Amino acid sequence: MKRDWTKKTTRGAQRTLDAFTAAMLNALTGKSFEQITVNELCESSNYPRATFYNYFDDKYDLLHYMWYCLNRQIRLEQYQETAPEQRLFVLFDRAYDFIDAHRDTLNRIIKHNAKESFLLFHFRVQLSARIRQMFDPNICRYRDRIPHEIIADHYCNTVLLVLEWRFLHGNDGSKEDTLRYLEYLLGALNTKSLGANLTGFH
Repeated sequence: MKRDWTKKTTRGAQRTLDAFTAAMLNALTGKSFEQITVNELCESSNYPRATFYNYFDDKYDLLHYMWYCLNRQIRLEQYQETAPEQRLFVLFDRAYDFIDAHRDTLNRIIKHNAKESFLLFHFRVQLSARIRQMFDPNICRYRDRIPHEIIADHYCNTVLLVLEWRFLHGNDGSKEDTLRYLEYLLGALNTKSLGANLTGFH
């Protein structure tokens, strides 16, 4: 990555970044990420290749920048303001609303990018990393009995499972229903049930 995206950019630079981001999103609604070329992105955004490489190493670097932008839109970086035991549900709430608001675009992207594609694999990896970063081992006072890394993986996989079931597989249901599924699946790790289930566990 050629730039530190956390630092403020000029208006001109931001316009350029926005143009390449829009070009990538538009391309993804018509073909797979693997099929997209830098030349295509430059033609769509009306910038030369030299400008693209002033900002990005390659199209994968642009994808990382787009994930950074998505983090900011969903405000995932603000998790420190939330009580540890509520962070996962705040993330789920924000991610659900964002995906739901952009469902038409998402459906067009999914049409050309299968679940096994690099694009969706990249999304899962990035979201998983953020969930693990958000996870505080102090959420579970039984961390001395179950390594918090295992619990973090469980949280991460369950959030992804529910979101993918709702949006990637096209299942019907309300946000409230989907949240209820998440709460039920994570119920075994709340302090009361975990304490009951771990009675005699060493």
